[in-house]
Amino acid sequence: MIINNKIDRLLTGPKIFVAIIFLLTGVAITFTGNIVFGATIVILIVFFMSAYSGVKVDTTNHRIKQYNSFFGCIKTGEWKNIDAFIGLTLVPMKHVNTIASRANLTNSTIEKDYRIFLVNKAKKPAFAIKVCKNKEMAQNSIDEFSIWLKLPVFSIK
Repeated sequence: MIINNKIDRLLTGPKIFVAIIFLLTGVAITFTGNIVFGATIVILIVFFMSAYSGVKVDTTNHRIKQYNSFFGCIKTGEWKNIDAFIGLTLVPMKHVNTIASRANLTNSTIEKDYRIFLVNKAKKPAFAIKVCKNKEMAQNSIDEFSIWLKLPVFSIK
């Protein structure tokens, strides 16, 4: 069984608003006559807006692939053997995105989530394999991954 989880988008929070403004500007430039310049802006913005990172877990072959996806279909990354990891852990995360205006007024967004990490041989979280919105969902997911991957669950200290 192959499990595919999206982890992070390249543009989040206030940055997506700026990307939408650039996208609309590129479309307007394209329709006003400068097709090459406008289309270049539109393609670049679509590239940034569609980019995300993710993880594929192959429970049958006992391997994992951390990848980056561009335009939703081009995925880069290499498969690794899960035997290089000793377990799983659950880490609460807090992401703060701040944007400042020219008048030095700031606007911040705070997002909290729980991430399931593979633990390397140095007993450190290596990389996330799933992102969950609440602790109960994360606890259920880490139990499922522990059974599927036959790895113990470590608590963070």
